[in-house]
Amino acid sequence: MKSLPGKSYYTGELPLGCKMCAKGAKMVLFVSGICDAKCFYCPISEPKKMKDVMFADEMPLRNMRDAIFEANMIQATGTGITGGDPLKFYERTSEYIKILKEEFGNGHHIHLYTISGSKEAIESVARAGLDEIRFHPPEEIWSVMDKSIFKQRIKWARDAGMSVGIEVPSLPGREEDMKALIDFSRRMDLDFINLNELEFSETNYKNLLGRNYEVKNDVESGAKGSQELAIKMVRENPDFTVHYCSASFKDSVQLKNRLKRRAKSIARPFDSVTKDGTIIRGAVEGDDPDRIYSELISVGVPKEQMHINYGKKRVEVPPWILEDLKQYVNYEMYEIEEYPTWDAIEVERIKI
Repeated sequence: MKSLPGKSYYTGELPLGCKMCAKGAKMVLFVSGICDAKCFYCPISEPKKMKDVMFADEMPLRNMRDAIFEANMIQATGTGITGGDPLKFYERTSEYIKILKEEFGNGHHIHLYTISGSKEAIESVARAGLDEIRFHPPEEIWSVMDKSIFKQRIKWARDAGMSVGIEVPSLPGREEDMKALIDFSRRMDLDFINLNELEFSETNYKNLLGRNYEVKNDVESGAKGSQELAIKMVRENPDFTVHYCSASFKDSVQLKNRLKRRAKSIARPFDSVTKDGTIIRGAVEGDDPDRIYSELISVGVPKEQMHINYGKKRVEVPPWILEDLKQYVNYEMYEIEEYPTWDAIEVERIKI
């Protein structure tokens, strides 16, 4: 059994899509929140769930040019397509795959998650250039997969030349069903099975509590028992690729590495980038950013060390000059830490 940071573990060969995710090198393309399944554990956020909206990472999309912009911002070497169910809109999804392959080349690795798949849909995304498909069978059929349509879907996907795997959450109390699912994956000679830590979210916590799941501690969103069961499944299958991906690995490794890649692209020379990939900026705030800008120029702040942010009504400056500026101009000043993402979520602000 091999280990990854954040208490993630695997046997066999880690899927290529997972390797790229671990480096923060995969853009997440959310093609629609619509899905015909009603999984009780679905963690999708309210703005996306059952809504026909599109995102690239945190950025809402108007078109695929926006997605290409985001991919360039994180220097993406691949894309993970998710939803909802991307194969519900397979023609749209196929077109997006083609666009990404045309823009970045065949080496841009693309994987996709789905709970469905007609022969036409699976062959369509394969022709478009999809490299890896991850089926997500509903938990109620894990023990009878040989009798399910997924057996045929896997055959269609393999015949189309794609890498094929299964990805599901590790559900405490469902050990026998999970064993059956892994045994099925082995018999079908799949490339891998991924077991994700079951997580509480704002949209699924009532369902999870109603089924007697518990949060494992006060600082993590994972469900009690999910990690232990997944690790047991990994240990019991040393000769097959079983990969357990923990919630902390997603947050502390995948996300952090993606933030670092994006921060490298957007940070200005006068911004400070932290070891976690967040950006620290100085902010001089007021109702008239143009006036602030003029006053800062008059006291000797170089133009190349300033940026007017009209949306947030502030002029951004090097954080290390704020203390000196206090004696020259009379505005609210803050040292602000933000994510380098499209939405620039504020982590902390310190008044100077």
